[in-house]
Amino acid sequence: MAFLREIDGPALADWARRAASRLAERSPEINRLNVFPIPDSDTGSNMAHTMASAVSALAEVPREATAAQVATALTSGAVSGARGNSGMVLSQVLRGLAESAGRTLGGPAVTAALARAHDL
Repeated sequence: MAFLREIDGPALADWARRAASRLAERSPEINRLNVFPIPDSDTGSNMAHTMASAVSALAEVPREATAAQVATALTSGAVSGARGNSGMVLSQVLRGLAESAGRTLGGPAVTAALARAHDL
């Protein structure tokens, strides 16, 4: 089995679209899990909306964009469309990716992105 060591812009955009789709599908389940700190049952919906906003920003990015360009667009869409605390957290994870990505995105950059998101 081959393991992916890095992804380019088109692969990152494809991942984002799949992530948005899965969040939308699973948001009711995530909402039911949302009991702390406030049981408002909207975490899944907020994350799905935020990721959908992130993906909508990809319309402005060329198909062969770099991982950094894709991650920057995702961040812009997520920040402008973030809902709730979970949406803001998700937008900052994407921001960390944007700040760490180059032409491609590999393991060390993802590690740096998650550390940066933690600091944000």
